[in-house]
Amino acid sequence: MKLKWYGHSCFSLTFENGTTLVTDPFDDTVGYPLCTARADAALTSHGHFDHNYVASLQGSPRVLDSVGEYDVNGIKVSMTHTFHDPEGGKLRGDNLIMRVTGDGVTVVHLGDLGHMPDEAQLAAMSGADVLLVPIGGHFTIDTDQAVRVIELAKPKTAIAMHFANEYCHFPVTDEKRFVALTGAQLLPNEIDVTPDADLPKAAVMRYE
Repeated sequence: MKLKWYGHSCFSLTFENGTTLVTDPFDDTVGYPLCTARADAALTSHGHFDHNYVASLQGSPRVLDSVGEYDVNGIKVSMTHTFHDPEGGKLRGDNLIMRVTGDGVTVVHLGDLGHMPDEAQLAAMSGADVLLVPIGGHFTIDTDQAVRVIELAKPKTAIAMHFANEYCHFPVTDEKRFVALTGAQLLPNEIDVTPDADLPKAAVMRYE
């Protein structure tokens, strides 16, 4: 499976059978160029402009935006309910954890997780080959909470997302503290994820 970062919380996952899933596409106010990948399905963690701009994608993607179990051309997708804030959704509403399994690997995308997970939510994110975790705070868990989530979920690799940089100037933190706390390595914006991939335990992708 090929994993590509388009900025913010948007990734494409392309499998050996040609199926492509895109997570959390954003609109043109976020700062990155739009994701225009062809997609068989668009997975959106919640209905905010920086996570649900499916109109930018090519093809006619199936939209997965609610709790449930799905099959997209043999790729298994599981969506689990969480909240966008630490007050049970009172501030920003709901959020979905998106768990994708195919080609012998599992990728878990935490969307805009806004709180520490309970036992059931932790089970939905645990044991992944790759955990895509927001680190910026303000709208999501902050960097220190993200590190704790990683410790609890025990992925093979954790990749940071939803942080400030030269493209995105949201009122969130950058990746520096995450790197300091985890020793995260810099990866290119597209990587191969296989059962035996030699990936670092924590990483930040380079936007290209």
